[in-house]
Amino acid sequence: MFNRERVGNLMVSLCLSILLLGLSQGAAHAQTKLVKPASGGTLTINKSGSYFLAANYITSLGNLPVIKITVSNVTINLNGFSIISQASGGSSAIAINTISGVTGVTIVNGTITKMKGTAIVLNGSSTVSGVQLINNNGDGVDCTSSCLVTNNVITGNGGTGLNFSDATSGYQNNILTGNGTNVTGGTSLSHNVCGSSVC
Repeated sequence: MFNRERVGNLMVSLCLSILLLGLSQGAAHAQTKLVKPASGGTLTINKSGSYFLAANYITSLGNLPVIKITVSNVTINLNGFSIISQASGGSSAIAINTISGVTGVTIVNGTITKMKGTAIVLNGSSTVSGVQLINNNGDGVDCTSSCLVTNNVITGNGGTGLNFSDATSGYQNNILTGNGTNVTGGTSLSHNVCGSSVC
């Protein structure tokens, strides 16, 4: 009787351990940490899924993309950290660049600053939310169509704060100030401030 109870308890413990191990492995694979290549070159995302920063990402790239996305359905959580350029030269480096045809990209929760080019370049059906785009030489966000841009601070960029190719994209609850131009294209969904005016 004692042995039977002991074996039963061991079996329950073993099952719980296997279940917890499986859950922890599932959680570990839920997001992938973005790590700068040892070469200092472009980090390429070529697999759909969720990615995150675990520290500030300092780059010296002046003309190449910092992060290049080559596949659809990618989420990047900057996780409260920043992508910061310290490039001494160059004029076209993009912090996050999606190649033609890639859609369904989401960028959230962090800062992109001092890029030699545009901060974020997206294609259709993509989202930017909770991001600060500050003092980049190019645009803040470029989007071809059907993007949603909400709750961002976009300031001091040399190009256009929000640059949409057509009216199918929407923007809401953004603060835009001190950009070369604040907004081109897109459709205001309310509560945007451009300089000292509602836009």
